[in-house]
Amino acid sequence: MRNWLAYVTDLAKERRTVDLQSRFIQIVVGELKLREGMLLTPSCDGRQLVCHALDTSWSVTDFDTPFAHVLQNVVPMHLGAEDIVYWQSNRAFAEFVGELGLFEAVNIYPLVRRDTNTKLVVCLVGDSDALSSLWHDDPGFSQFVDVFVNQWSLLSEMEGEESRRRALRASLSDIEKRAHQQRQAASLSATLIGDSAPMLRLRDQIANAASSHLSVLVQGETGSGKELVARAVHDLSSRNTQPFVPINCAAIPEHLLESELFGHVKGAFSGAVNHKEGLIAQANGGTLFLDEIGDMPMSLQAKLLRVLESGTFRPVGGHQEQQSDFRLVSATHVHLLEKVRAGEFRQDLYYRLLQYPLHVPALAQRKEDIRQLCFHFIQQFNQQHGTSIRDIHFQALDALLGYSFPGNVRELKHLIEYACAQTANGEAIKLATFGARLNMSVSSSPAPAPATDDVRAVCDSNGLSTSSRVLNIDAASIGDLKQALMDFEQRIIADRLSQFDGDTAKVAESLGIPRRTLTYKCRKLEIKAP
Repeated sequence: MRNWLAYVTDLAKERRTVDLQSRFIQIVVGELKLREGMLLTPSCDGRQLVCHALDTSWSVTDFDTPFAHVLQNVVPMHLGAEDIVYWQSNRAFAEFVGELGLFEAVNIYPLVRRDTNTKLVVCLVGDSDALSSLWHDDPGFSQFVDVFVNQWSLLSEMEGEESRRRALRASLSDIEKRAHQQRQAASLSATLIGDSAPMLRLRDQIANAASSHLSVLVQGETGSGKELVARAVHDLSSRNTQPFVPINCAAIPEHLLESELFGHVKGAFSGAVNHKEGLIAQANGGTLFLDEIGDMPMSLQAKLLRVLESGTFRPVGGHQEQQSDFRLVSATHVHLLEKVRAGEFRQDLYYRLLQYPLHVPALAQRKEDIRQLCFHFIQQFNQQHGTSIRDIHFQALDALLGYSFPGNVRELKHLIEYACAQTANGEAIKLATFGARLNMSVSSSPAPAPATDDVRAVCDSNGLSTSSRVLNIDAASIGDLKQALMDFEQRIIADRLSQFDGDTAKVAESLGIPRRTLTYKCRKLEIKAP
């Protein structure tokens, strides 16, 4: 007679069900010198019996294994070599049992405890005599099994309680995270104005993007507020105490852009008289914002991708790698995927930027926000200029609501500022105060941006021809040709910017020059968009 109760202490030491079942099978198989043994536990839905040690399971619904019968009838099953043939159709069971020897058998025992709803199945393979009398003729073994089942029930209950506590903590954490994101999204209402469905959705997406560490690509039309969105992503992120470093890729000539981004060492090129720290280095720990990234030259795209993948870069003319831990937010008004298909933008960089895309809706898609935006811009104007413009007349508001706003929020802001400048203190903005700017806009039907010749024709028809007649040049009074040409160029660009409400894309198209060139000239000539 074996002393099974000597192993009770071993079972009591285990603190996890998975360790307890392994120890139980190890003791039984070792003490009886059996060939195989396993313990099966029901799955959560009760449709499978799972053996964690073998990482396999058997269905208990189709009765093609003896396990289903034993669990259903709560009756042990003793199978000899002849009986096993009947169950060979189940391949997993046949592989576990293997070839039975002449004196071997398979015993399957149900371990059921109804007061705790415990249902287990033990399957043992080995000596037939040892197995056939084990459960009935050895009371010590029965007590040993009872201790195992009790310990199993206790540990299962404890693990279930811990699992419920973890689920509750995770649920509370998710609720708190969602509430925090909602508070963050609500805080953006002071800068990203509007309560329309697209704006509510955008603010939620910004809060969600800020909580991640993914690169963000902000897409939207010119003047829709992409830089505000980029800044909001930074302000709501964990990097908000570190620098926010913006750069407009279209505003800097190609030969200078690399130096601006990566910096340069002294003597790297003609004019590099000092060491210069690049914007990538300045953004270490914070956020680097690349505006109009669609205009970045192909030669720099590969270098930017390397920085994003490795976190290291080398200044122009430098020989040592430097590190910068920054979060990239980029923006573009062009369709980057089309540029990828045209071979004008790297596909690998495109997908690296597109980890978290954000789309800024055009003002035409959220016209219900126009009234709120008008009040916001009027209040801004009053604070900046010490005025007291009261409101906007309903006729003027109706005119704005009927306009397509190709220049988006930036165009609306300029219109309101212009109207405020024409309105007396204490008065409301009237339709007439917009002058020809709005009358021309409202009377024209919304259409795609005109081709180059059409834009020039529009300029000429509105008195913005580049001839000396319009610019009033007196050739006889010119004493400095270079300065006169700069003044001439400055006045042309300033007039075009005023005509197109600061839309540099249309201005560049009307003048027949690249947008990058126009931006460079504006910086050089110190021209500010209206």
